[in-house]
Formats: sequence, C-alpha cells, structure tokens
Amino acid sequence: MVLTLANHSWERGSVPLKFQLSDIVFARAYLSLFRRSARLDEPPLDLGESPEPPPRVNGADGYVVWSHPIARRLPVLSSRRDAILYMPRQYRRFSVDLAGNFEKYMGMFSTKTRSDIKRKLRRFSEASEGNVDWQVYRTPEEIAAFFPLAKRVSRKSYQERRLRMGLPADETFIASALALARHDEVRAYLLFLKGQPISYLYCPVRERVVMYDHLGYDPTYASLSPGTVLQILVLESLFAERQFRMFDFTEGEGQHKEIFSTGNVLCGDVYVIYRRVTLMSVILLHHLVDETSATAGAILGRLKIKSQLRRLLRRI
Repeated sequence: MVLTLANHSWERGSVPLKFQLSDIVFARAYLSLFRRSARLDEPPLDLGESPEPPPRVNGADGYVVWSHPIARRLPVLSSRRDAILYMPRQYRRFSVDLAGNFEKYMGMFSTKTRSDIKRKLRRFSEASEGNVDWQVYRTPEEIAAFFPLAKRVSRKSYQERRLRMGLPADETFIASALALARHDEVRAYLLFLKGQPISYLYCPVRERVVMYDHLGYDPTYASLSPGTVLQILVLESLFAERQFRMFDFTEGEGQHKEIFSTGNVLCGDVYVIYRRVTLMSVILLHHLVDETSATAGAILGRLKIKSQLRRLLRRI
C-alpha cells in the first residue's frame, strides 16, 4: 500500500528491527509500519516534536521516518499520549554539493587525501592494464542490463552475505527502477576488471538529488579499493552532467562518506510506535540490546581490537 500525503509518499510494509551485537544479527522483530525516507531540506525536529504522521490505518503498528533532520541529539526513547517515540540511530547525514565543477571539488581535499585518491586510481588502472573500465546506466534498456551484472557482485558482497542488504532483484524493484529510468530519474554504475563486474552503485534521483541507495563490491578485489575508485568516477560523471544539485549519502555515517562529503546534517531514524504492551516490550528490549552492543563496542575499542574483530567477522 502506498499513500501520498502533503508531498510525502508513504509505503506500508513489514519493517525489521534487528537485534545484534556488533555485526552479528541474532534475531529480528517485524513491525507493520508506514515508512518513508526524509529529505535533507525538511525542517529539523527538536525536543517534543515528531514527524507529521500518515493517516492512521487499522492494524498498523505505527510509522517510521528514516534519516529525518534533527536540531540536536535527542532522547532515544520518549513518551507520547498514544505512542512511544523511538530514535535508536542518530548520525550525521553526509552529502556532496554538485554545484561548481569537479576540479573545484577535488581542490577541497587535503594534499594527502588527493594523493591517496590518485594512488588508488593509478593502482586500479595498472591492475586493469591501463584501462579503467566502467559504465553508466540510465535508460530502461541499460537498467535492465545492469541488474544481472550487479547482482553477481551483490551476492559476493559483505552487504548481502552478512547484512542481508544486497541489491534487490525482485520483479517489483526492477519494475520500479525501469519506471524511474523512463523519467530519467535513476543512475546506476558498474566497475569492471578484465571484463568482470566487481563493484556497483545504484542511485535513484529525487528532485535533482542523487541518492546513494545500493552499493557493493567483490571482496576478492578489496586491495584495489573498487568502492573508492567507482565513487570518485561517479562523482566526476555527476559534476560533468550538470543536472543535479546534490549527491546524498543518505542514512548512516562512515569514513567513506565523510571523506567524500562537502557537508552534513544531523539526522535520526524516527519510529513512532503505538502504545500496545507487546510493541512496547519489543522496543524496550531492542533498546537494551543496542545499549549492550554499544558498551561492548566501546570496550573492544579501548582494547584496540574492534577493527580486527570486524574484519574477522566479515570473512565468516
């Protein structure tokens, strides 16, 4: 079910809450929620405020707005008359301003960062015999050709193997991508090495903002930094198109996003869950597990073994 209200498109579906310690997901609870992703230019929420709701429909457990701008760090849990406001993730949402040109953008980096980027591009070029082979996909015919190749990469990627967040390839998602392509509202990219796809990036476009939606690379080639190589090629291409105003890294932080960004906005994933005993129990348990995981992560960080453990888990 999809509803459009006040310029917001809401979709109703089953939304998982993951119970995990570090990168290990040991359980999931599924909530029936209306859901949408916020735009970067939406007014930020402050203490006591919640996102504008969709029409309440019988049987829904509530609603969630992912990556909504917030004025400051807010309480993870707060109470409403008929609901609980749960904000388990609060983070900087990074973006790239696509005004200007690529040369000016590259000029914002430190000498060391520019040197690192050039070194990774040079190393990949040498590995591919002097030819960096990559493709842009935008028309319906091109998008149809993109999915089988990108899915080959996705099956090997960390996102799909460990997080179950690989590139969707079901008929509904592909039909949606083709519809976007018919209106020139999608860009997809593949990086090849000796004829084989090794990294992909899929980006829908909304109001001239390019969204960093689905990505992955073949870990066999991690030493060649395929994600970084493809990212810089994509940004150079987007600057050259001169059609878009922003590249939005969407929800979540990460060194990759921070390095390439030109700005950031504080955002949070905002769940508004109706007051029912079972639902409140699920939310409180999820919060407890998150707190335990954060504490364990802090201890591992102080022991300086967190990154080594994460790398080990990614190989499992």
